[in-house]
This record gives sequence, C-alpha cells and structure tokens, in this order.
Amino acid sequence: KETAQFPVSCVEKIASIIWDMPSRAQSGGADIAAELYSRSGAAAYGVSAEQFALLLEEILRKYVPNGSADQKAEFCAALRVEELALARACATGNERAWEDFIRRYRQKLHGMALHITRDGTHAAELADSLFADLYGVSARNGVRNSKLVFYTGRGSLDGWLRTVMAQEFVNR
Repeated sequence: KETAQFPVSCVEKIASIIWDMPSRAQSGGADIAAELYSRSGAAAYGVSAEQFALLLEEILRKYVPNGSADQKAEFCAALRVEELALARACATGNERAWEDFIRRYRQKLHGMALHITRDGTHAAELADSLFADLYGVSARNGVRNSKLVFYTGRGSLDGWLRTVMAQEFVNR
C-alpha cells in the first residue's frame, strides 16, 4: 500500500522512530508520521521519507534520548518541520530549496545585518559572508560544509539565522 506521498513502510519507519513502539506505530502513529512528512514539504526538495525519518531520529536522539513515546510525539509535533526540511535541503545543495530560501530570507538577512552593523557596507559583507557559510562554500573531505545542518527545527529558522548572524558579527 502507498499513501499519496510515500510508501507505508516509510510511514511506519517515521512512526517507529517517534514512538519506539511498533504496535502504536501501526495504528495512529503512522497517520501522525505521514502528516509530519507531508506538512514538512520535504518531498518538494527531493528529501525522501527515509531521509526525513533519519533526520527526525537524529534530532530525537539529541533532545529526547530517553523520552517516552508521548514525549517524543509531543516534541515532534512542536518541530518546525517545514523550515527544517528547507534548511536541510539547502544544506545538501538542492537548487529549488535555495531558490525558496533566498526568496524568503534574503531581505531579512540583509536587514538583520544592517541592524547589527549600522553600516551598509559592513552589512553587505556580513550578509554575504553568512550566505557563503549557509551555502557551504567551504568543503571538508569533498563534502559541503553548510551551517544549515545545525538547524534542528526547535525554533523559527528566522530566529536561528538571527543568532548565527550575531555570532558571525562577534567572531569578526
């Protein structure tokens, strides 16, 4: 069987990661897992259900390592999965994701930089430097090194970008 978005096995994988309980994953958990993936819009950026499940698993291991099924479900429900999918797709170099990211955040990032630096020239340099870091211009062992891999969806991407921008300014 397949849902409109991806195979049931993927739904069950996401659900089992969230709840660590196969019987619950087979019931209502699968519906919630499918809803998380669908809500994320990850498919539009070429992020498969398996990749999305692994991403959730990574985040849950970090923030709710010994949590109950209910705690994990509550945590996942609070994630900003759409922004998470966008950020992680950008980190892998997905062109469509970058187009969406630029459209949504370019003006905001330049505004943040101007607010921090209080100077147009320095603001442009700061914003350009951050874009390079977010894009992953530098590579390590042939792999892009994007700061967006550190965004976990726990707060707004806008707020996370503001924090990264401020830290970049301090580091200069």
